[in-house]
Amino acid sequence: MAPGVASNGIYSATYSGVPVFEFNVEGNHVMRRRRDHYINATHILKVADYDKPARTRILEREVQKGAHEKIQGGYGKYQGTWVPLREGRLLAERNGVIDKLRPIFDYVPGDSSPPPAPKHTTNSNKPKIPKAPNNKKIPKPKVKPTYSQLSEDYDNISTQLHDDDSQDNSTIASASFMDEDDRYVGSQYDQHSRKRKRGQDVLEQQHMLYADELLDYFMLSTSDAPLLHLAPPVPPEPFEINRPIDDQAHTALHWGAAMGDIDIVRFFIERGASLFARNKRGETPLIRAVLFTNNYEKETMPKLVQLLISTIREQDNHGGTILHHIAMTTNSLAKKRCARYYLDIVLNKMAEVCTPQEFTRLVNLPDASGDTALHIVGRHNAKKCIRALQGRGVRGDLENGNGETADRIIQGQRAIRQDFVSSSPLPDFGATNGHELVKASKAGPASHYHSQSARSFSQSFGEMAQDKSLQVALAYDSEIKQKDDDLEEGQRLVQNVDHQLHSVRQGIFRHLQEGTDSYDNEEEEHRLREEERRLTTESESLSEQIQHKELHHAVRSEEQALPPSAHRKPNGTMSNDHELEEQKNAALALAEQQNKRRKLTSAVVVAQGAAGMSGHGETLKQLVSSTCGVPIDEVSALAPELLEELQQSKMEVGTEVAALA
Repeated sequence: MAPGVASNGIYSATYSGVPVFEFNVEGNHVMRRRRDHYINATHILKVADYDKPARTRILEREVQKGAHEKIQGGYGKYQGTWVPLREGRLLAERNGVIDKLRPIFDYVPGDSSPPPAPKHTTNSNKPKIPKAPNNKKIPKPKVKPTYSQLSEDYDNISTQLHDDDSQDNSTIASASFMDEDDRYVGSQYDQHSRKRKRGQDVLEQQHMLYADELLDYFMLSTSDAPLLHLAPPVPPEPFEINRPIDDQAHTALHWGAAMGDIDIVRFFIERGASLFARNKRGETPLIRAVLFTNNYEKETMPKLVQLLISTIREQDNHGGTILHHIAMTTNSLAKKRCARYYLDIVLNKMAEVCTPQEFTRLVNLPDASGDTALHIVGRHNAKKCIRALQGRGVRGDLENGNGETADRIIQGQRAIRQDFVSSSPLPDFGATNGHELVKASKAGPASHYHSQSARSFSQSFGEMAQDKSLQVALAYDSEIKQKDDDLEEGQRLVQNVDHQLHSVRQGIFRHLQEGTDSYDNEEEEHRLREEERRLTTESESLSEQIQHKELHHAVRSEEQALPPSAHRKPNGTMSNDHELEEQKNAALALAEQQNKRRKLTSAVVVAQGAAGMSGHGETLKQLVSSTCGVPIDEVSALAPELLEELQQSKMEVGTEVAALA
């Protein structure tokens, strides 16, 4: 056997001044302390091939409830959660890796110590030729991820923010515990290169320690019992602000945005953090933020979007925009309300910073699979998000890579829902309202029949009729609830459109007040007028839809209040001339009222759009009108001349004051 090679794979090593036994399993180092035989549970879970969110859950739910010791800081590979050897063996058995780890569990220390770990052996003072890095694991071929593959990340949003044990995939280099190929810089091994490398090691260690402190700050700030007045760590000087701080290549700004910590986001931006930094999946800090609920819970999303607004058009490695990522979070029922909140804010901000043509392009942009955001929310049956996108003009007729359109997906989901409602077992109404309906039907008139067949027929017919009536009631209740939801969503969309219409009109008025420069830009003025007309038409359409639903409810209520005979005449009976005349007059009156309602709707939309002008602006217009003796309607056209005259008067007064001085 070659010297320094253990027959059982057990080596001795010292990390952070602590002697351990070390066992290498498929590139994963599993450590067991010599003094008390505690074993690293984090290493065991790595051998079981769990990712960090999964390791975190297992450590919190299973391991850290018993005897354990959590080590952070010091040499990177020594970090982790340490448990007694017996508990570690049980953990390995539960996760199916006991056979792989049996040598380290069964090892009994003897008189002689195991050989040192290979990377700590020193043969001579003669420098060695640097070796190429030895990848212990054969990398798997990289496949471009799809959103279905990434959905697990979105399901585990809360656990992704908590790492298991700081940075266990990164090690802090030191003079004693560097890999062989880390000991050399360039091809010359001299005193100068050693000093330069030592300086780099110190800077590297400072960066790693700050990254650990920063991750601890983020995790503590979101724990169930957050510390009061918890201050973020102070970065070292100099600090590479855009350097990744975890193994997914997230920067400090990614974490700050995802946590909804506006103060620290501003801090990083002021220090030069790149808003366009990307993690391994190509996600910017703004995209990363919508995958978490922190900005929803803290109501900080508007401020965050304003800070990162320049990245709102960016796409990830899969071609997904921020809208795709918001849409993907709707696969969880608990996050649909959060997704709608994010969607409203992002769409409003997009409409503010993008031209109408660019806005239309962004909201209809497909990802690498051909899916638009509407495809995804339709697939998840997120009704309010569907209506929000449709209300913004997102097309439903675009086909994805599988030839599916969003409209067909949405229709398919509705059909599935209807089939489910019609075929689902009826609820136990007797348990909820205290009436035993089925038992009552059985105990009713069936007991008055003398023959068994009559009793059986009566009983079965009563149950069947009752089941049908309950199905009708359930379907009607579901339809009413759907109509109420539609009405609520329509009112919300009207409010959004009114807000946009008001903003456009305010912009037009602002341009008119700025002077002649506004008139020179005829193209901009034309665009604003077109946008105003478009929003006015859209607002009128939405108002019509809301009124249609309200009228529909009112008509249904009136019809249900009428007796059944009012809906039909006896066979062979014809309406007389008097009745026909009454019907004609009623129809004409109805048409007149409908025309009046449409005119009032248009007037309301115009009034809502101009609501911002009814305060201070209108008072100023009246003041100018009375002072200059011009009609109030001509004040806006007179604004450039008034502005020029005021500026000229100001210059003349300034000249006179200077002359007197």
